Amino acid sequence: MSAKKKVNTGIRSARRLTIRAASAVAGKLPGGVKRLAKNVARKLPQDTVTKLRSSIREQPGSAPLIGESIKQGHLLPLAAAGSTYSQEEISTFLQYELAYLKEAYRQATERLDALKQPELFDGLDEESAHRVEEYLNSAGPIEPGQASHLVVVEMYPREGQEYGNGFVHRRVKLYQEAGAKVHVAVVSPRAEREIFEYDGVRVIAGQGHELAALLKQTRYTSISTHFMTEYVWSVLAPNLEGQTFYCYIHGFEARRWVRSLHNYRSGDVLERELAASIRRQQFWRNVIAHPNAPKKFIFVSNWWYEAAQEDLELRIPRQKVEIIHNLVDTGLFKYVEKSPEQRFKILWVRTANNFNYGSDIAVRVLKELRETPYWTQLEVKVIGDGRYFGEFEATFAEDENVEIERGFINQEEIARLHRQYGLFLVPTRLDTQGVSRDEAMASGLVPITNAVAAVPEFVGNDEAILAGPEDVQGMVSGIVGLLKHPDRFLQMSRAAASRVAGQSGPTQTVAKEIKLMGLAPETANQ
Repeated sequence: MSAKKKVNTGIRSARRLTIRAASAVAGKLPGGVKRLAKNVARKLPQDTVTKLRSSIREQPGSAPLIGESIKQGHLLPLAAAGSTYSQEEISTFLQYELAYLKEAYRQATERLDALKQPELFDGLDEESAHRVEEYLNSAGPIEPGQASHLVVVEMYPREGQEYGNGFVHRRVKLYQEAGAKVHVAVVSPRAEREIFEYDGVRVIAGQGHELAALLKQTRYTSISTHFMTEYVWSVLAPNLEGQTFYCYIHGFEARRWVRSLHNYRSGDVLERELAASIRRQQFWRNVIAHPNAPKKFIFVSNWWYEAAQEDLELRIPRQKVEIIHNLVDTGLFKYVEKSPEQRFKILWVRTANNFNYGSDIAVRVLKELRETPYWTQLEVKVIGDGRYFGEFEATFAEDENVEIERGFINQEEIARLHRQYGLFLVPTRLDTQGVSRDEAMASGLVPITNAVAAVPEFVGNDEAILAGPEDVQGMVSGIVGLLKHPDRFLQMSRAAASRVAGQSGPTQTVAKEIKLMGLAPETANQ
């Protein structure tokens, strides 16, 4: 058989397998996914649709409950695609079909985007120019020979909203301490046009015109952005000529939808996330290919560098990449030696806005601890907010030893709490680093967490109770072990602080960034 005939035979076989697999699952899909499937089916050749309908009628009632699995946030086994294929066949048709559909989607979205009239961010309108002039005057001049840096984000801390990229703010403060003049621009389609100050940092905010005007008027030593979105890039890209640009990729802005499957509670949500994930893949390809592409991409962990490339289905050359962990400010989060009694004091401080950060796991851990003889000796404090925070309030409202505080606090207040507690309950399903965990470790708290994603890159069994994914019993057993053995608690507390100081302190993180981006006095004019 010729090579051409083999290929055609393979295509026909793959088509038959596709029809059978689709037939096996189509009737069980939730509403949002059914609509997605119907839209795809309308684009299929008519003979394929006819065969598909015929195959559906022939299917027995024991088709895999793929839709139910999706609705419940479960991962799907390969067997859900059908019982008559080998794993290699399933992997082959899924990957080929996905590549085909993605290319069709890419072409369709490019045609739609071409029909839109994009907003022009040229910074030439008088109002933006006037506001930028006001901002530059209030921020103070860039002195001759002084390194200058612009940080671009979609949100920045302010009074009452201290959790808005607080770790970016710590970077900015250290850049300032190094002698650099630092400007901060907030860009978002929902941002109010304003100038404000937070902790000695002047910030200009708007929907993009202010940033464009700022870039027209100021030549910086370097520029960086965190969590870059398509919207932010639409403002930056045409205005970066002559600037040196660095891009931090932290997590959600490049993540594939399946890594957050536990957050989806309906087919409609899943459909939106699927589309957004595919669009992100194309977006980052466009960024890399752009003439004003970043000089370097900065990833916060080796795990995330590899995972992001898999999620985006592209390779970023290693020479274009730096691995620099997120800063843990050991000047703020100082190690203070713990007393043995502090092992009975448990702290949880995090957002409960999605299931990535395991607030539901934390609730289950505390419920299990309530069944142990140690419960009455424990003192638990829970601080945070978000759509799932109410589970803490509903579950522990009657427990006098559990203090629950709804709301967010600033980093100085968190550091103060760190000095009072001994264990940091921080379960997770997905972390590209885990800054809040590392800050607690720097203060000497022993973290109770899960060995998932990038977590093992930053903690081990010498510094943490490191349970498996979703392993509530493992976390409870680890806590009980520390309650029984105060010497081990003290040893792990010291080890936790030492690990962070040696891996994610200012010398290992911001000092590298300052040198990389030319912000040190000796590199400012290079």
